[in-house]
Amino acid sequence: MLIVSQNRKCLLNMERAGTVFLSSLYGGHEEGKPVKVLASFPLAEDVTESLGEYESEARAMEVLGEIADEYGKYLGADGGLLATANFYAPPFAFAPPKVYKMPLE
Repeated sequence: MLIVSQNRKCLLNMERAGTVFLSSLYGGHEEGKPVKVLASFPLAEDVTESLGEYESEARAMEVLGEIADEYGKYLGADGGLLATANFYAPPFAFAPPKVYKMPLE
């Protein structure tokens, strides 16, 4: 899955990211500071990319939930007889390519 950053200047490949997380260094504890959603990279020590900033920890948590929901989507069919041919199609499921755009607010 690809994630487009809030400022639309970064495209993150989730298959290459180590972790997407809320920053404990920004906001959440101090009034008026934004909470950042960051991505880390497993082969680059201490390298993170900011995907977006939100006014509260609750909103940042909602965004993380939306990312997880989009990542988990798949298409599937139960299978059965085809209407146009005497053929039984087996059940199937697959994950289509997905892109998540970080909300502006």
